[in-house]
Amino acid sequence: MKIFVIDFSKDNSLIEICSGNNNIVEYEKKDGALAYSKSREFMPEIIVVNYSEKPSHGRITAMKINERKITSKIPIYFVGGTESENEKIKYFGKPITKAELQKITNE
Repeated sequence: MKIFVIDFSKDNSLIEICSGNNNIVEYEKKDGALAYSKSREFMPEIIVVNYSEKPSHGRITAMKINERKITSKIPIYFVGGTESENEKIKYFGKPITKAELQKITNE
């Protein structure tokens, strides 16, 4: 599976989870505009956003990716968000736990 991870934290656990099962993983850890560009070039099957740090950065980047026609059908999963942050993404993404991510990436 091709997975794109947007993660503005110092933690690499989501990248590690996604890297199992012979998945092909691309990620961006510093720049939302770069994540936007990379997602189009890479054309992943799913996008995973670490929502525990800088949730607005991850949300805005994912929203822009979702608004772009060519990437609008790619499922976007948010990991580590609060209830109030999860409310803000319900129209274009799905909040999940690390355990749920592990299950998705091992299918």
